[in-house]
Amino acid sequence: MSLPTTRRLSGTALLGSVRENLSHYRQSVESTGRRVAIIRFSASDDNSPSWKLRMEASRVSAEQKVKAFSHLGYEVDHQILAPTVSDAEFSDRLSRLNEDPLTSAVIVQFPPPPELAPLVQHLAPAKDIDGLLEDRSLQPACATADGITRLVTPFASDNPTIAVVGARGFVGGGVVRLLAAQGHQVQELDAGDDLRALRDADIVVSATGQPHLLTREHIHPHHRVVVDSGFMPRPDGTVAGDIHPSATTVPQCITPVPGGVGPVEMAVLMERVVRQDVDPGLKSWASPPVPYLTQSQVAAVSASVPTQGVGQRVAPAAPPAQGLRLPQPAPRQGQSGRSL
Repeated sequence: MSLPTTRRLSGTALLGSVRENLSHYRQSVESTGRRVAIIRFSASDDNSPSWKLRMEASRVSAEQKVKAFSHLGYEVDHQILAPTVSDAEFSDRLSRLNEDPLTSAVIVQFPPPPELAPLVQHLAPAKDIDGLLEDRSLQPACATADGITRLVTPFASDNPTIAVVGARGFVGGGVVRLLAAQGHQVQELDAGDDLRALRDADIVVSATGQPHLLTREHIHPHHRVVVDSGFMPRPDGTVAGDIHPSATTVPQCITPVPGGVGPVEMAVLMERVVRQDVDPGLKSWASPPVPYLTQSQVAAVSASVPTQGVGQRVAPAAPPAQGLRLPQPAPRQGQSGRSL
C-alpha cells in the first residue's frame, strides 16, 4: 500500500458550481437596479517593483470581482484611482458611495497607498460586504478567511490541530477567529515563530503573502490539506503562492495557485451580496467532503513501504531551506493577493 497522490482542490470548479446555483437570482437582482462599487489603485512609474506587483495582484482580484458580480446581474462601478489621489478625494468618494441608495456594497482593494488606509474605516458597515472594517463589520470575517474556513471544514470532523501561518494578519486572523468559534484547536504561527512546528499539525493554512515560504521542511504527508492563500505575480509573468513548488506534491490535498482560494473568495462574495439584497434566508454553500488519512494511518502506511519503494509517493527534492522563521510581515495585503 502506498500514500495517495496529492489531490488538488479546484476553487475554480467550486466557483462554477456556486455561480450555477445562484444564477436564478439574476432576474431578481437586475430588477432592483442595484450596483457594487470596487475601488482599486494603480501604480506609478516611480513605485518600487514590489509595489507594482502588489498592484497587479489587486488588478487581477478586482477584475475577477467584476465578473462575479456582473454574472449576478449587478451593475459594477469599477473605479481605478491614481496613487496620488488626495485624502479629501478618496474620502469624498467613500461618502458618496455610502449615501447612494442603489450601491449595495463597496469593496476597496488592498493595499491602498499607506496614507489612505485609515480612511477605509469611513466605509459604512452596511456596505462592507468584504469585512474590511473587521470588528465594526457586519460580516464575520473577510471573504477570503470565510472561504478558507469552508475549505478546511470537511477535513476537521475529528478535532484535528489546524495550524494558521500568518495568524496575526488580516486574512489569517479572520481564519483563526472563525475556526476558534467552531471549537477547533488552532495553532497560531507568525513572525518569529519556528515554522518547523507545522509537523505537529493535521491541517495547514498559509496566509502570509511570502512567496514560496513553506518548503518540504514544513509540509508533510500527514497534512490532510494545505490551504495556500498566497497570490503574488512575479516579473516573469508567473504567480507564486506561499508554498514552494517542491512541497506541493507532499500533502494529501492542496489548493493550487492560481485557481484555489481566489475563486473561493469570489463564491463567498456572491453568496453574501445575494443574501443581503434578494434572499436573506440563503444558506451558505459548503465545500464537498474529501477522503483523507489521519496521522496514525499515514504512519502505518509509511512503515509498511520500504524507503523510496515501488508505489511510494516521493516528492521532488526541496531546495536548501530559506530560513525556518516567518519573516516580518509587509504592510497588510487584505484582498490584493486573493484572486484567480
